[in-house]
Amino acid sequence: MTKKELQQLIAQGEGYTIEFKRELNADLKKEMVAFANASGGYILIGVEDNGTVKKLKIDNSFRSVIQQHASECDPPVDIKMQEIDDVLVVTVAEGKEKPYRSTNGFYLRVGPNCQKLSTAKIIEFVEKSGRIQFDERVRKDVNFEENLDASLVDQFMTSAKIKNVFQDKVHILSSLGVVKQVSGTRYFTNAGILFFTTTPSSIIKQAQITCVAFNGTEKVDILDRKDFKDDLITNIDSGLAFLRRHLNEASHIKGLKREDVLEIPLVALREALVNAVAHRNYLETGAHIMIEIYSNRVIISNPGGLPDGLTEKDFGKYSLSRNPVISDLLLRAGLIEKLGTGVNRIKDLIKEAKLPEPEFHFNNFFAVTFFRESAEINQIKGGAKSSAKLTDRQQEVLNLIIDNNQITKTELAEKLGINVSAVQKQIENLKQKGILKRIGPKFGGNWEVIKVV
Repeated sequence: MTKKELQQLIAQGEGYTIEFKRELNADLKKEMVAFANASGGYILIGVEDNGTVKKLKIDNSFRSVIQQHASECDPPVDIKMQEIDDVLVVTVAEGKEKPYRSTNGFYLRVGPNCQKLSTAKIIEFVEKSGRIQFDERVRKDVNFEENLDASLVDQFMTSAKIKNVFQDKVHILSSLGVVKQVSGTRYFTNAGILFFTTTPSSIIKQAQITCVAFNGTEKVDILDRKDFKDDLITNIDSGLAFLRRHLNEASHIKGLKREDVLEIPLVALREALVNAVAHRNYLETGAHIMIEIYSNRVIISNPGGLPDGLTEKDFGKYSLSRNPVISDLLLRAGLIEKLGTGVNRIKDLIKEAKLPEPEFHFNNFFAVTFFRESAEINQIKGGAKSSAKLTDRQQEVLNLIIDNNQITKTELAEKLGINVSAVQKQIENLKQKGILKRIGPKFGGNWEVIKVV
């Protein structure tokens, strides 16, 4: 490793293949076995969490202690050491005799952290997931230069806040685990294809998100369908845009400020969609990630149930990634807040929104079902009708109020060409449905459009 390559690793920050350690301590063994049980990686001793370098005295005694730690793992972990500018780079190879155990137990690399697992769980995970997982597989059948989209690399680096120490982006892609060099030739891994090629579905056909909006509660009458086949991050953005287009928004008007709130919290929907992208079984070629919108619910599903080694009982407590490189890239891009917290975050957001608790389904597919509160009312403005429909006149009154929350009944009557008593009747109906209320005095107050509870 060169000095510049080390600088690039530090600039990228901690992740699935990079660990910073301020100094030598007892945690070193667990870091070693975590990397050996995963895909290998670099432990940079002498680097603070924020990336600053702390000068250490690195001598033969220091190196001997590290080598002893590696030898005491069961089985011993294969490492190499190199000193570069007061930093000791410990390169841990992916283990060939998984699973590996430290003095304190079995650990696995999960994003930028080490997760402790029981003997049974880690053995099951290693045995079923195989030595090389889908997203880490090298694709010698794909021409790297012809398929690389440099603009997607630039966009990713911006969102991940990665500083480019090199002019050549390939160094960054290599350290992220998405490009491998074999006999002097560069190749994408499957993760690299999914993130950094323009049309990954032309190579990995199952890499798409299918979105369908149905009229009603059954898969009968299709209102709209879209198949998104771009890179994973663009697909996520497109899927969320589809959800926003077909879900209702309630308008909360306070004073002169209007706020539109999606009937299901957008962050909860994003968590579910990102989870589907991160954990789907990409070896399953006959199915896609699905977003299904019905009049009473939304279902986001992906092929592949819980990752091997994770049971229903452990769901929400542990994080095991079927696609660790994909998960790491989504984490770096800011689409995952923290690995292993998505499920609880969804539950908390739905509870805060006072919606029915979401349902999680596990079989050959993993699915999250969100229930639509606004299935019982009409979308407040410009949307599809639902069970408790507003009349056309009520909708007209409501639209005018949304445009001007201080409009008077007389002004409403003039704009609609009806008398004031007819306006009053429509307003009372809207109040009874819990959609509208009056704030402040009769003269000088304003209307507030509220969400029905």
